[in-house]
Amino acid sequence: MTKQRHIRPGDHLDDDDTVVVRGGDLDPDVVRADADRYHAVYGEYGISVFAARDATVDELAQQAPLVRFEILTLVRVGALLAAGFRLEPTGRNPRHFTVAFDHLDRGVAALEACEHRSWQNPYHAD
Repeated sequence: MTKQRHIRPGDHLDDDDTVVVRGGDLDPDVVRADADRYHAVYGEYGISVFAARDATVDELAQQAPLVRFEILTLVRVGALLAAGFRLEPTGRNPRHFTVAFDHLDRGVAALEACEHRSWQNPYHAD
């Protein structure tokens, strides 16, 4: 039995230039494991990201959970949408979204192929 996700009705990311931030790099093995774990709980594939809206990437990098990561991955919404991903407003945090996809291997490969930037998190503490 899958768990019901909290979807924020009426919330969406439609500005192609908005940046979403993922903790860690886009290592295919890590992304695959995270998406597979998400699938086991919710019945679809997805990974968590945080939208840099009403906050800068710098501000998000200082907050949990992103402060835990030495490397952050930055991707524009337009690149994700062009690659066929869905950005679902999940959870109670208004900046949290799930990059959702239907097929594990194709989704992991498409995500890795998306234009993105790795960013050293200056606020990460060991």
